[in-house]
Amino acid sequence: MTRRGFTLTELIIGMLVMGIVGVGLTRILISNSRFVSRQDAMMEARGTSRAAVQSMVAELHMVSDSGLRAASRDSVTVRVPYAFGTACRTSGSTTVVSMMPADSLMYAGAVVEGMAWRDALTGTYGLFITGITVATSSNTAACTADSIRVIPGGRLMQLSGIPGPSVPPSGSLFYLYQTVTYKFATSVDVPGRRGLWRKAGAGAYEELAAPFDSSARFAFLLGPFMSLDSRASIGTQAARDSVRGLLLRLTGQSINPPQGDARPYTFDLRTSVAFMNKVY
Repeated sequence: MTRRGFTLTELIIGMLVMGIVGVGLTRILISNSRFVSRQDAMMEARGTSRAAVQSMVAELHMVSDSGLRAASRDSVTVRVPYAFGTACRTSGSTTVVSMMPADSLMYAGAVVEGMAWRDALTGTYGLFITGITVATSSNTAACTADSIRVIPGGRLMQLSGIPGPSVPPSGSLFYLYQTVTYKFATSVDVPGRRGLWRKAGAGAYEELAAPFDSSARFAFLLGPFMSLDSRASIGTQAARDSVRGLLLRLTGQSINPPQGDARPYTFDLRTSVAFMNKVY
């Protein structure tokens, strides 16, 4: 039995077949690599959007009467209640209060700006007092004298620095609040891109998440039907008091473009946050 060699034609055909198979395999590998890259970019962009939601919603939902202090597409400043309680009796410049149980993490991280107590006639928290100090108290008699007690998990505190005409009557409901600002601005963590920043009181801004697309912004929900208002800013306090919530457009981006694309991947997350500032 003799062994026949390959002819030139057969070699050429074989090389063409191997080339076609090689090109096909290469395309499959490139396609799979790009698919994985897009998946990673999508997860990255979605993670940025969700991180922003988790940071903001709990605080913004608590905004009470006259709590929206400044409002624009790129920045909002709000009064955020972080602890509620009942006022007891006042002696001199000190009011003893019975505090309700509060979120320990939020309470420990809060920067006290002031208090607001509820007007029994209007039913609104419209009496805002700044410049107070908060400390623990052992004066239980100031509360028990008016049948106010500290419930399990609560605490007895004292508030100092309340001006005489603004002292809440015993039995008044009140809350302690901090002023919080959220804004979209140039990122430090991802240079050249936009980030979401938070500031409590007069403290420094802290970057919460990045990067975001230029379309990320705040919009405003007005009136009992929460109609959408996308104006660039709301200038007067009377107009801001008509805002019943925010539409958060949190368009996150991937840090790098996925393979084969020129631009970063974007994930457009939109969610509405209703304020607790009106009962219809």
